[in-house]
Amino acid sequence: MSNKNYNNMNFNIEGIPSNAVSIVGSVADEEYSIASLLEAQSNLLCNAINHCITVCDFIDIIQSIIRTLKTIIQKNNILENKLRETLNFIQKEGIGCLDYNEQFELLNNLNSVLESIGTEESSLGYLIDKLGKGVTNIASYCTFDDIKQVNNLIITLMKLIVEKNMILLRKLRTVISLIKFIKDSEFDIFIKIKKEMFCTIKKLINSIFKEEKGLAELIFGESVKMSCALKMCINEEELSELDSLINSFIDVICDKKRILEYKLSEILTLLNTVGFSSCEIDSIMNHLKDLQSVAYVGEFELSKLIKNNSKELNKFIDQECCNFNELVRFNICITCNLVCLLLNLNSGRKNKNAFECDPGSCSNKSICKKINNIINQIK
Repeated sequence: MSNKNYNNMNFNIEGIPSNAVSIVGSVADEEYSIASLLEAQSNLLCNAINHCITVCDFIDIIQSIIRTLKTIIQKNNILENKLRETLNFIQKEGIGCLDYNEQFELLNNLNSVLESIGTEESSLGYLIDKLGKGVTNIASYCTFDDIKQVNNLIITLMKLIVEKNMILLRKLRTVISLIKFIKDSEFDIFIKIKKEMFCTIKKLINSIFKEEKGLAELIFGESVKMSCALKMCINEEELSELDSLINSFIDVICDKKRILEYKLSEILTLLNTVGFSSCEIDSIMNHLKDLQSVAYVGEFELSKLIKNNSKELNKFIDQECCNFNELVRFNICITCNLVCLLLNLNSGRKNKNAFECDPGSCSNKSICKKINNIINQIK
């Protein structure tokens, strides 16, 4: 069954609201199980990665993980619809239909759903981290065809991870929406769950930290792999292919980064909705500072990826004495394409094409001297 069909599914909830409260708890339990399955996939990759692993074995493992993740996403789509319809039913019937204990159970279950989202995100961060380490290990003995195949599989896997992240983001927004509804009602019972929810918010922020850390490791592995490719005796057509591979990789990284940005925004909304003391807020700010530091590591690895490949391409031009217009025609101006993406990412713009650069405007052999100057400032 396609994802489109899953997204169009309607789970009509019937019965008393107390039954719906139990359904919310069951969704949280299933999400925890999915998180365990994701962690098992990460452990599979972790145990297989060593300096003796062959490229073929690495490819087989990634293909296996891709198949598993596709199945997980189908399950996630079902759970998302189930949760949304259940929470819509509860909101329609009103919190007043629940007695005090049922209201407390509902908040507990909502908190469990939030916690399960953080657990799944952390598992994804762990998976990305191990993927990056695996790429680094096999990079030195990859052929050019190996590099293309591995890169395509990584992009496929990362697109699936981004798709899963979007599902989790929608769940997060759905839960926060009901929490705001409860908070705005006269039934303010958050005092009993406030401590647990504060811990959950920290876990959600920590899950972003783990994903940012994993992305930095993956970008480093990609940089090592592409550096190995540029040391090979590759022709202009292969260099153009390499350009396309790197652009596709950076593109999916940008998509992933944007989702993390949206997720952080939703978490801060939750923080403001529930309401915490200044001391508790200071504690959250310390987590955000740690997140900022690890995000910087990822940006630094991106800048190194761009700078290193730019230098290698400049060497290629000098050695071959190629005409610059011919290089533009073969679309190998990696510096221009990737710096545009990086600058848009760093400036927090939603539109990937907000910053434009015309490689044809260059008037000398080195690739886009103006953009190279920008790169020198990204250190």
